[in-house]
Amino acid sequence: MKTAKKIILAEDNIADVELTKLAFKELDLNLDVYHVFDGQQLLDYLKQQPFDEIALILLDLNMPKMGGLDVLKLMYEDEELTKLPVVVFTSSAHESDVQACYEFGANAYVSKPIDINDFHTTIAAIANFWAEINVLPAFSGVNI
Repeated sequence: MKTAKKIILAEDNIADVELTKLAFKELDLNLDVYHVFDGQQLLDYLKQQPFDEIALILLDLNMPKMGGLDVLKLMYEDEELTKLPVVVFTSSAHESDVQACYEFGANAYVSKPIDINDFHTTIAAIANFWAEINVLPAFSGVNI
């Protein structure tokens, strides 16, 4: 049996966490969704995990302690972390946020849909591409 791939969800809004987890669960893909509430928890988690098990980091921008843009800036400075796919999944539609996220290595920027059906469709598209279709590069085995 194929090992489950991990989706790391960095999100502080519990309602968005529950919606996202439900959407992933309904897809019936071999995925483990691991949730962290802020950027610092995300970085701490990455220190403990083999990168080759991570299919995707789904990153909110506006979180306590350390926001998504700060996480991207730190990841941008680390050769191994830049290989991890990061999809910014946020309610912000500010052009300056979009630009900054791409400048610091985000692989995609997706605005959270308000409609629940659109939300599920968006999560399905993200999961199908990043966890099923995308091929990741090899990692050196050294975490941050």
